[in-house]
Amino acid sequence: MWPRIGPIPTYGILYLSGIVCHFLVSCLIARRLGLRCRIWILVSLCYLIGMTIGAKVLYDVHHGQFSLSALVPAESSSRGGLWGGMLAYILLATPLVLILARRKLAGLDLIVLSIPLPWVLTKLACLFNGCCYGQPCSMPWAITFPLGTRGDPAQMPLHPTQIYELLLLVCIAVVLRLLRHDRWRGAMMWWFLVLYGLGRAAIDMFRGDVDRFVYIGPLNLTQIICLSAACVSILMLFAWLRWGHDASVPEP
Repeated sequence: MWPRIGPIPTYGILYLSGIVCHFLVSCLIARRLGLRCRIWILVSLCYLIGMTIGAKVLYDVHHGQFSLSALVPAESSSRGGLWGGMLAYILLATPLVLILARRKLAGLDLIVLSIPLPWVLTKLACLFNGCCYGQPCSMPWAITFPLGTRGDPAQMPLHPTQIYELLLLVCIAVVLRLLRHDRWRGAMMWWFLVLYGLGRAAIDMFRGDVDRFVYIGPLNLTQIICLSAACVSILMLFAWLRWGHDASVPEP
């Protein structure tokens, strides 16, 4: 892999590219959904904060090393890693959209429809950096990280869990595209959480960086969060099918 492009970490380039990409994608989607400019700007700012400060805070809490003062100095805040950026983004954006958007269901759609493409860039950042690596693998598609990346153990065939998640995101984007009709307008949040929650929980079965996980029984914390979100979303989709909603009223 390529952990650096010259003196610049590849991870940083792709990670920041994903944040910029979110601003562009959310702008285009908001126009199609008929949302006001301030809504997509708000959602993208939530993505920016969630993927930076939110992901850092969740990483430190996840690893029992959270310190509010450590977030201020640039050197301290860059140490360790990032975890749960998407979770932080959704938790930030959802209540704000529900409070501020006139078309609340369309706003919820925007939150998740704008995720797949920027998150693909994030997973590419992980792949080039060697983090979020998989368990040892003997399959033909196994990948090997060179010395100098964060993949551990280096120079051993591993499950390409970053590519697994990247492919999951592509599949989610295709499914959400196929669901673009009136029946499911306003329900994209639930579809996304079902698909990503189940897919990510399955992918984590092949993750190799187990020392970074918090386990509760046989499941790690990520799997518990993803499966819980998927189960709640399945119930919401059943309710949606039974009662339905009208998300077609234009925003004033």
